[in-house]
Amino acid sequence: MKITPLVFIAVFLCSTVSAASTTVSSHTDVAEGFMNLPKTFFDKECIYVAAVNGLNMRNAPNVSAKIIEKLPYGTKLDWSPPGTNDVKTYVMDNGNKVEGYWVKVWRSVPYQELKGNPSGYVFSAYLAYHLKVIPPQSLLLFDEMIYSDYTGSPSIEARYEIDEDTYNYSAYIDCYPRYQEHYGALIEENVADSKQFLASKIAVESVDFDEVTLSRKRTGYELDTSYQPEKIYQNPDDYLYDFKLPLQNGDSLTINANRGEFAHNVFYVGEIKSKNVYVTGADFEGIEYTMYSTIDGSVVAHDSPNYSPSGAYNVGHDMVYFENGAQVYITYYADNGAIENTLFINFQSWCVDTDLQSSFWISDNELILRAYPVDNSIQVIDLDESITPSWQYLKLTIL
Repeated sequence: MKITPLVFIAVFLCSTVSAASTTVSSHTDVAEGFMNLPKTFFDKECIYVAAVNGLNMRNAPNVSAKIIEKLPYGTKLDWSPPGTNDVKTYVMDNGNKVEGYWVKVWRSVPYQELKGNPSGYVFSAYLAYHLKVIPPQSLLLFDEMIYSDYTGSPSIEARYEIDEDTYNYSAYIDCYPRYQEHYGALIEENVADSKQFLASKIAVESVDFDEVTLSRKRTGYELDTSYQPEKIYQNPDDYLYDFKLPLQNGDSLTINANRGEFAHNVFYVGEIKSKNVYVTGADFEGIEYTMYSTIDGSVVAHDSPNYSPSGAYNVGHDMVYFENGAQVYITYYADNGAIENTLFINFQSWCVDTDLQSSFWISDNELILRAYPVDNSIQVIDLDESITPSWQYLKLTIL
């Protein structure tokens, strides 16, 4: 699956000018579009800093005003959108005239920190409702992390005690700062510094698709999808189906749909010939994979079929409806194939493509993932308008 590489030119508003931006017109339209919305909708507004190099917040609405602080790219702000009495103006941006409005903003902070929370003014052309690029400094931010050791050492766990409805939201609706550190308490078990521990295990960085795709590795663990089983419907009017898989012992393995209270199909993923396994998946609160022996049909494992070129690692990537962000599960194997360790991370700032075909290995410990900023799937703006995710590619390195 190939998409056009993401291009995002860095901008930031300095004392008199800011670097050029190819996205200024769309940001200006964001502010322009609020002129006719009801005041009740204004009270729910929050927005992001879209200037990649940061945006200066000033104590008055002009470029000569004192800078209060420089807001990093991805900072989520409460704001007062332009009203009918606001006048459009412009700033000079690297020799170009950029039109927009001076708007008042506040950092999104918990309720108890609203008092004393500094407000200031920024230029609306450098704000956006949805980020195009995941802020690099937020790529390792997590909601939860679990490292399980099967060699006898104690497991490590870290999670944030988050209550978004009452604790982390600001005075406005849906203004949780998803690209910044949590305000909630970090609970750590058997680890002194979980953030440092995670950074010692993995690295995540944004990469250019056209460059990394040339390094794609083909391995003996690739899925063979040439065989597609026939779907067997017990009821012609039912969407649920079963299917059979031929076994090397001459029998067949029947895979049944779940027809219980939470009915859902089990789908065929493919065959890993080098491991003599069939792979099926079931999408219920996230995709769960099962591997069956192609010899006798017995259950072999419940791992993702996404093995590294040497088979040393296995990486599952998923999203579930009740968790914001990407869930990544890394399995570490010993030379004899036994599981040594597992690492689960629920990332805070980005979501991932769950399709196995969207990820690929470029070395034995480097996996490319297709992802997008988490706000692209959380915050719906302009009432019921849908959001098209802004895809990019990340390199996950297992250290």
